[in-house]
Amino acid sequence: MEKLELFFIPSPLMGHAGQAVELAILFIKHFHHLTITVLVVKLPGDPIGTGYTDSLTDDNRIKFIHFPVMDPDLFQDCPTIGFRADAVINRHKPVIRSLVASRIFDGSGSGSDRESHHHHRLGALVIDMFCTPMIDVGNEFNVPTYVFFTSNAAFLGIMLHFQTLQDDQDEDIPHLVLGGSMGELTVPSYASPVPLGVVPVLFWDPDQWNKRFIRYTRRYREAKGIIVNTFRELEHHALGSYDDQTPPVYPVGPLLKPEKPNPNHEVLQWLKRQPNASVLLLCFGSRGCFEADQVREIAVAIERSGYRFIWSLRRPPSEEQKGFPGEYADYNEVLPDGFLERTAGKGKVLGWVPQTEVLADVATGGFVSHCGWNSILESLWYGVPVATWPIYAEQQLDAFQMVKDLGLAVEISLDYNQIDKNRKVVSAEEIEKGIREVMDGNCAIRAEVKEMRAKSRMAVKEGGSSFASLSRLVDDIMQPSSWNN
Repeated sequence: MEKLELFFIPSPLMGHAGQAVELAILFIKHFHHLTITVLVVKLPGDPIGTGYTDSLTDDNRIKFIHFPVMDPDLFQDCPTIGFRADAVINRHKPVIRSLVASRIFDGSGSGSDRESHHHHRLGALVIDMFCTPMIDVGNEFNVPTYVFFTSNAAFLGIMLHFQTLQDDQDEDIPHLVLGGSMGELTVPSYASPVPLGVVPVLFWDPDQWNKRFIRYTRRYREAKGIIVNTFRELEHHALGSYDDQTPPVYPVGPLLKPEKPNPNHEVLQWLKRQPNASVLLLCFGSRGCFEADQVREIAVAIERSGYRFIWSLRRPPSEEQKGFPGEYADYNEVLPDGFLERTAGKGKVLGWVPQTEVLADVATGGFVSHCGWNSILESLWYGVPVATWPIYAEQQLDAFQMVKDLGLAVEISLDYNQIDKNRKVVSAEEIEKGIREVMDGNCAIRAEVKEMRAKSRMAVKEGGSSFASLSRLVDDIMQPSSWNN
């Protein structure tokens, strides 16, 4: 069998790079005729993401090419982190084009490169869902491009649905969402009608939709295929909802961002001393943070509930931090008086938390989450039920899907949005109610999550649905029609 090299191009956004690496590991684990080169782009101003990507080193048949961090001053005009990430990707397009060209026209390499990668044909580009300009590079050199969609199948479905409504039926999507009088929308990839209140800002903000997301979605239609981090047993409805203009879709998940084990971390040591399923984790992702009034409501709810807890509490970003949260020097400046002293024996308040390792510990019994797709998959993989509290991006739809469509989570909020300046503070009473539900050992959702845990693990095993989908994907990449001339 001919040996092929694949170029992986992850987004510089935190979470996307980790999934791409895990997908690369999955490829080389099962298909020994493949090697992978990951082109690592870094996001200026993101210390957590850059710290992770800087730790990536060549391993077996995976090679990493690290591009230096660009000057943050080049991106002063970018209004959001998403726009900044897009600008960073576009600025890397010429150098990535040159790398692809060198592989097509030269490919000679030297030393160990010749032995490990450069004698293999460049078979495909696998690009992140936000790296669609790279499709131009693939087209130029007749190299097939596959999109790696790091969110879920239902969200892919709503993007495709809205793009069709706008391009084929002249529907103004931001007006439909903001100005609509229906109160809810019928979207093929969701089993339940979608309330307008959970439609994320990326659809109702004209700049986000017209300058970013519809442009991505149009390019998805051009791809050779779309790889999705999900599994059929979880999203069978969404995976069967796409129109006939959609490229082949390959569900290959769950893919979890690899963590570097750190058993000496203080919070993991503390967890080892707690009873099974007794600890609540509150963690809101790499960009998750709250203003002081909301922090106090959370603290009151935690204390009233009486449960053991681990709380990742981070400071809202300053102007210098370019949208990324920081760390508190003293939590007392934002927590109620005496909170840390009263809860010293029952909980831990800290900044960045090794989330995957905490979820993996048997002492963790519930998870208050922002509902990023990585976090949802991790919670299902480890059988830890979620209480939903979305913050940004597509998380409102993730929360809605988990609570209403799938019945796999309890609700604290479905429509909280960090960008909305008029958002209401979620009360301590609402938070406490969600905490008590998610920590209830007899909660019906706990049994459902435990069942989905088993299905998620079966999906990626040989003979499972995701393993079969991955095999189909590799067969398609190997087809002579997919090769460059």
